[in-house]
Amino acid sequence: MIRKTFGVIAAVALLCANAAPAAAESSLDAIVKRGKILVAIDMGSSPYAMTNAQGQPEGSDVEAAQLLAKDLGVELEIVPTTGQGRIPVLLSGKADVTMATFSITPERAKTVAFSNPYGVIRSVVFGAKDAKITKPEDLIGKKIGVTRGTTQEPQLVATAPKGTEIVRFDDDATAIAALGAGQVDALGTADNRTLVLEKRFPGKFEVKYELGLFYYSIGMRRQETDLMQWVNTWVFVNNHNGKLSQIFEKWIGQKLPTLPAF
Repeated sequence: MIRKTFGVIAAVALLCANAAPAAAESSLDAIVKRGKILVAIDMGSSPYAMTNAQGQPEGSDVEAAQLLAKDLGVELEIVPTTGQGRIPVLLSGKADVTMATFSITPERAKTVAFSNPYGVIRSVVFGAKDAKITKPEDLIGKKIGVTRGTTQEPQLVATAPKGTEIVRFDDDATAIAALGAGQVDALGTADNRTLVLEKRFPGKFEVKYELGLFYYSIGMRRQETDLMQWVNTWVFVNNHNGKLSQIFEKWIGQKLPTLPAF
């Protein structure tokens, strides 16, 4: 009887094992198997990402993404996006990761996961040198531009007093062009965007005051823990070997400060 019972148990166990679904392929394994990583980058965000005179992508985020793909041993495919499109393109599966000056915020972390930071960005209000703006109260009666979906947008909304006209743009390139053309009095943006305007209009614009400091990282879908582990390892290694610092200084024109980690 005992021998018969064990036989039944063994048969049931074998049946369950055969019926069990195969383990799902990890996102990291899928990328390696595909031989290509899809990286969402805001290509209108100079000096982080733009297209040069030869029609080729370049900038700090582009170069960092190229290094990431090289270290993973796969090809890089850039998925062009905008500031407001960085999360949707990721959640839709059109991109594996987002590398687009993606600042770490608690609100965004409700939807996506962030790696340890690989860069830092200082948010400022930037305007013409002769514009009398030194604090939020000076924005009353003025038009202040900002790019949708950026960290500067909620900062301006929260700090600009009543009577400020906030003008939203779909991308950084359009916002910068609007300031250069005098369509807005100032711009809520990253401090290194000043490099673009300084080249076009030497000595005309300056930082008026600071909005805040943000660290940006690589964004991915929350459940992809294996990919997160590899990306955090990549950030750690290239932070310590100095490659990320070299890329940052080359394009941003500043020393990369010591970066925190989760």
